[in-house]
Amino acid sequence: MNAERKIKGSILLSLSLLIMGFAVLSAEPIEGTTLENKFRQANEFYSQGEYEKAIGRYEELLGIVGPSADLYYNLGCAALKAGRLGGAVVNFHRAARLQPRDEDIKANLKFVEALTKSESEEEIGEENLLFSFLIRWLFLLTETELAVMQLVFLFIFTAGATFLAIGLSGTLRKTALAAAGAGLVFLLLNSVLLGIHIYRNNFVREAVVVEANAEARSGPGEDNTRVLLLPEGTLLRVRQERSGWVLVSLPSGRSGWLKGDKLEEIWGGGIN
Repeated sequence: MNAERKIKGSILLSLSLLIMGFAVLSAEPIEGTTLENKFRQANEFYSQGEYEKAIGRYEELLGIVGPSADLYYNLGCAALKAGRLGGAVVNFHRAARLQPRDEDIKANLKFVEALTKSESEEEIGEENLLFSFLIRWLFLLTETELAVMQLVFLFIFTAGATFLAIGLSGTLRKTALAAAGAGLVFLLLNSVLLGIHIYRNNFVREAVVVEANAEARSGPGEDNTRVLLLPEGTLLRVRQERSGWVLVSLPSGRSGWLKGDKLEEIWGGGIN
């Protein structure tokens, strides 16, 4: 597990943070320091083993510059070192959403997921394993990358269709026809992938257990029967919320109600 590669190689990220935060810095310093200093301090805290302080600094930076794969990665590493397995899982998943092909992120995510295997997940069969593989393949690209590709394919299709419309002949017509056809096919395929990404990011809610041995109950209340005992770091699907309780389900389909403060949502507005 390579948990320190991006902690030590912070020069490029520091520069990007300075660029993104220039307007903020020019208006008002944050607690008397700059974004660059905060990032340097966070890395120093991590190197010195003061992981809780490092976590605080990384969270402050995320609050200023917004989602950042490198900051989520560093925050996940610090959370893991601090013994916050749930926090590590959450932030490695967030980093993977932004940089799904990064080898360090994938390796660390695989490592923490192995630590969170529970007896409940032993129910997952070959069908779910195949589904998990398919999902990983579908999300090798980010939503932004797919949106850019959508524009490229649309341009190719439009250009080909335009040249066909002006009445070209011979080789030029064949070329325009091929461009329009290929552009249309890839445009449709990319539209499906983009739609899947948009659906996941906006309508599918996933959360992670951030407390050891959280008890899921048959209904929203302590007086209901315990149906699941979930270890910290377990990834769950959020189904609904009611009076501070959240109905969650495992990939195997088993479900139960958990208190909202035992969960942290990976993407979106968060648990109420």
